[in-house]
Amino acid sequence: METLNTQYGPYLLLVIGMLWISGCATAPPEIREAPAENPAISQVIGNVDQYRGDAVRWGGVILDVENRTDGTAVTVMALPLSDHGEPQTGDSSRGRFIALTNQFLEPTVYKTDRKFTVKGEIAGAEIRKIGEFPYAYPVIDVQHYYLWPEEPAVSERDYYPWWRYDPWYYDPWYSPWYPHYYPYWR
Repeated sequence: METLNTQYGPYLLLVIGMLWISGCATAPPEIREAPAENPAISQVIGNVDQYRGDAVRWGGVILDVENRTDGTAVTVMALPLSDHGEPQTGDSSRGRFIALTNQFLEPTVYKTDRKFTVKGEIAGAEIRKIGEFPYAYPVIDVQHYYLWPEEPAVSERDYYPWWRYDPWYYDPWYSPWYPHYYPYWR
């Protein structure tokens, strides 16, 4: 029986790893695959007419959702995307854009700071103000969109210190005859 475990152990780990990796790719294939010519938002902001009709895959975090009679306009702060299309959070904004869809999007679901990726065509520009500054938002006529799942909030208090995970760690306060009162934050 021991040779059976040794013989098939690496293959079992490989299968488990492949299943785990395939479970991470949750976005639909339309979102995971970028168009062949995918101009950056920084290129488009100054020359919207030049890129009108070009296919793009952009994403970021939602700033505002405005439901109109003909659909929904989602204002997005653009962020760099990973290879599979997920916006990468950070301090590097690429600009802002408006995603127009002909469907109703619930504002309580599509709320501020949710990650959002769209794929569609550049339809033009819309000038809006950010404070007192007029800003030309590129407008995307959305064909496919994906709202990324919210990540659970994790605080520092949910983890033990790194040294508590050491298999050779000896806890000086541990006694099998005394209740476990740890001086740690957990």
